[in-house]
This record gives sequence, structure tokens and C-alpha cells, in this order.
Amino acid sequence: MKKITIILLVLCMILPSFAACAGGSGEETTAAEIPAETTVEETTVPVPTGLLLASNGASDYVIVRPTECQSFILDAMSDLRKAVTDKYGVTLKPQDDWVKGLAKGETYTSEAPEILIGETNRPESVEVLASLQPGEYKVCVSGNKLVLIGTTDYLTSLAVREFVKYIEASTDAASLEVANDYTVLKTQDDFNKILMGITMYAMGDSYFGGSSLGKEATWVNMLGEKYGMDYVNYGIGGSTMSDYVTDKNPMVLRYTRMAKGDADVILLEGGRNDRSKEVPIGDLESRDSKTFMGSINIMLDGMLKTYPNALIILVTPWYHTGKVAATGLSNVDYANAMRKLAEHRNDKRIVCLYAADPNTIGVNMNDANFRKQYCIEPTDVSHLNLEGMKYVLPYMEQFIASEYAKFKGAN
Repeated sequence: MKKITIILLVLCMILPSFAACAGGSGEETTAAEIPAETTVEETTVPVPTGLLLASNGASDYVIVRPTECQSFILDAMSDLRKAVTDKYGVTLKPQDDWVKGLAKGETYTSEAPEILIGETNRPESVEVLASLQPGEYKVCVSGNKLVLIGTTDYLTSLAVREFVKYIEASTDAASLEVANDYTVLKTQDDFNKILMGITMYAMGDSYFGGSSLGKEATWVNMLGEKYGMDYVNYGIGGSTMSDYVTDKNPMVLRYTRMAKGDADVILLEGGRNDRSKEVPIGDLESRDSKTFMGSINIMLDGMLKTYPNALIILVTPWYHTGKVAATGLSNVDYANAMRKLAEHRNDKRIVCLYAADPNTIGVNMNDANFRKQYCIEPTDVSHLNLEGMKYVLPYMEQFIASEYAKFKGAN
């Protein structure tokens, strides 16, 4: 009897439930009576909108450059650090990319926040450089790195200065931030329009004369034609700067016969033949036409007066370390002397295009493979062939355009 009572009690408890499921109560179930679905709120990690290079007077970033680089990069890096310091009160620490035990050509993956300038050993630099065509430079974000790089050290310096403009134009004086999609890609045509239609005179030796190619195939004439310049190429093979010897068409004597128009750019190139003719280099203050620097000083004095509105660009010989036995001097010695003279003159109208740096311009007359591909003859350590002229034109064009723009006060 006790067992039957328990069963009845259980049935009394569960029967109302069955009735409700079957709608047996006769009442309509409303939406409010149906339990709402339980939702789980999703949490997402915020995606950074860019690189915060400096904020509130502090920065986690360092500037990394190649262990070996030219003054173009060092000077531009100095400009970048100054721009950041002046605007944000932050001093970015510079360092090179040297890593103990890392072989040349190997890459090093760094997790640190870095501003990469030039062809560093970081994979981000390598990847961006591989995407560039000759004559291009780029500024972009790659991971937590800001990459500033060009296909030459000179172009890298332009990439850095492009970013300096970005800093100077920023309206945020508290923080320096770069969006993740920030990219600037420029080619030679983007900044060389300033050369269009200018007047250019070029005084030189066979580098400008073209040797067996003729003047028409030189980079000088290519440049003049490309920009519709009013130009004259005064290059003569064998010509020396000085009149130490007088049978080699000394430029110090014939420069006065150049056209007297209102020139915009004057190119003055030489030194290779002065080396072979054992011309003494002389000193920085010399006006002795029998010396290399003395003859350049004489020509600069005259050109500054004759062409008062012109930028004068001294162009050095190519890189070649072969020495003349009598003097022990090479092309590089004469190139270095020309560069020192330009610096010593300390005149904004005089600059030096230092063509004796193979890492910057790419011409290495010591290299047999280079000569085989880019010189008139494989044994020729002086004269570029047509492909060689085309090879150096972008660098020459960019250097001249950039220096002329600075001279004219253009952006």
C-alpha cells in the first residue's frame, strides 16, 4: 500500500508538465514566456592602427643603418634625428646592423621596434629592396618596422628626407605616428621635373666626350635630350684639367671659350688624365694652373663670375686604384682631392658628384666582370659602353636634380 502511494505522488507531479508541453492548459504560450537565448559577448584584441614612433617625449624606437654606408645615409639620418628632436623632444638612438656571428648576406630577424635606413640585414629591408626597380626609393611600414630605402645609398638618403618632410608637415606636435598602410614610392620622374628646359654646359675629358661612342651616346647628352635642355657638351678625349702639359687640350685654358649664356648647371669633370700625366695635386688654396687643384680653383673663380646663376657640379673620375709609378697616385686620390676642394670652397653654388665610390654609383673599374659588361673593352678602365652610360644615368640624373632643387630652394 505504501508503494502505491509513492507512485501516485510521482504521477501527480509530472502529469502537469506533460499537459503544458501538449498545450493541454488551453493557454497560448507567449514569446515573453520563452527563455531568451544566452549570448556570449565576443572579445577582440585591438589591431594597432600604426607605428607610434614618438609620444610624450619618449620613444621605444631606434634607428638602424647598414654597418657600411656612405655619407649620404649618415647625413640624412642626422637630419631625421634632428627633425624628431626638434618637434617631439625625443632623441632617437642610432646604431648599425652588426650582429656577432652573422655572415655577410645573412639576415637577422629582430623583434625590436626599429626604423630601418638603407640595405640593413633585417629581412624587412631585404624584402622592400627586392620590390624596387632601379632609380626608385620607398618609405613604408613592415610589421613593427619603418623601412626607408632606395636602390642606391643616395636614393636611400632621399627616402629619409621624404620622411623628414612628413614629420615637418605633421600637425600633431605630441605624437609621431605612421599608419600601417603608409607608403611612399618614388621614381626618378617624380622629382626631376625641375631639370626640364634648363641650360647646361659640360666641360670634361673622354668621360664626357664618349671615346669611340661619341658624345651623342654619353649620359650627359642623354640627360640633355631627355629634359629638352639647352646644353653643350665640351668633352674632349685626353683633356687634362691643368696645363702641366699643354698638348692635351687643358680645360684651364679652354673653359673661357664656353658659351656665355645664363647657364643653370655647369658640369666640370676630369682628373683621370691628370693622373696619367703625373700632374701634381697641389693644395686647396692654390691658383697654380700647373697643379690639379690650382687649375680647378682658377676655373671655379672664372665660372662663378661668368655664370652667376649657375650651380657648378664637380664630377670626379671613376673608382680605379691603379697607380702611376712615378707619383703613386690613383684615380681615387684625384677624386678625393676634388671632393675636398669642393668642401673647402664652402660655397652653396659648388658641389661634388663623387663618382669614385663603387658602392654608391656602382662603377668599379677594378672589377673585370663590370668592365666586361659595361666598358667599351674588357681591358678599358675608363670608358663606359652604351649600356654603361644607361646604367649610370639614373644616378647622375637624380643627383643633379636633387642638388639643383636645393640650390633653387625647391622642395
